[in-house]
Amino acid sequence: MVNNNLFYKRNHFNYPALSYSNYWLPINGIVSTPILLSMEDILQLPSKTILAVLECSGDKRNLFEPKVFGEQWEKGAISQGYWKGVPLRTLLELSGIREGSKEIVVEGYDFGERTDLNEVFTYARSLPKRRLSILIPLLPMNIITSQFRLNMVIH
Repeated sequence: MVNNNLFYKRNHFNYPALSYSNYWLPINGIVSTPILLSMEDILQLPSKTILAVLECSGDKRNLFEPKVFGEQWEKGAISQGYWKGVPLRTLLELSGIREGSKEIVVEGYDFGERTDLNEVFTYARSLPKRRLSILIPLLPMNIITSQFRLNMVIH
């Protein structure tokens, strides 16, 4: 278990200024009923707690040959902690994910410019539909993170 003060922190842009009162989670796309959940709504849903290792995909990037774009992490962008959250499957079942969907796109509140592009964009990642057992870490128990919003669009 990693001490809170030693848990690695990585973000692509500045942390958004959010609170429980202005945190919203929209779920839309290929769903039966698009929904908009408040933090209070999310806290009323059944949650799970897991012990998980979190590693930045750029861990030890400084050792890559040839060099690649991105933060040149040395060793240490890996930590273990307890995470508590509502399973992604639960959230998607509320909106009625439809047949034909293939992936879930998760988009954060944070945004900014990249040094290799001349435009502003939000931080986003996708997850194949077949991986729905993954938890969304909404309420970390042993580390403090900034609050964030996830925009889920089903493709």
